[in-house]
Amino acid sequence: MTRIITILGYLVIVISMITVEIYSRRRPDRVAPISDMLADAVDSRTVRIGLFAAWWWFGWHFFFSQTM
Repeated sequence: MTRIITILGYLVIVISMITVEIYSRRRPDRVAPISDMLADAVDSRTVRIGLFAAWWWFGWHFFFSQTM
């Protein structure tokens, strides 16, 4: 039961992201598209280092660590 709830939660998040992206493409004056937000975010060196560290942590813990 918990697995189904988790999967449904992730599906809701993905569907919400797609919906917001479609809306932002039609009305860029109200909501900025994801590509514009990311372009503005990575202008800062601190953000780039933080993103690199987050991806490194994600890769290390999910791809290289042993599972129980």
